[in-house]
Amino acid sequence: MRYIVIVEYQVFPSLREKFFDLVRKEAATVVEIELGTLHVTSMIDRTDPNKFINLKIFEDSDAYEVHKNGEILKAFLTSADEMIIAGPQIVFEGYQMFSCDDYTLEQKSGNDLSAYFKR
Repeated sequence: MRYIVIVEYQVFPSLREKFFDLVRKEAATVVEIELGTLHVTSMIDRTDPNKFINLKIFEDSDAYEVHKNGEILKAFLTSADEMIIAGPQIVFEGYQMFSCDDYTLEQKSGNDLSAYFKR
């Protein structure tokens, strides 16, 4: 059964873009290399642009354990440490019951969300 983990980060305002770039790199890498990582969606809070939420979908809880103890996540957290005020904080961990969409917002819309930071 698919396993879901949602993690929240609060980052320094001056490092938002750098964090966003790091999150994108980590997401692409884990989906490509970790076979049990099926999907990653990264989100920015509407009212607090320094708050990021990452949604990760794994094949099962064993795949999450592989990810949690893997080198990709360790490298991400080491690089992100200087950018983070608070977190990572797990806000949800459990099993997927239903999904009606297997695409990230960026993939489906065709929009490059990095332009958000250039305003």
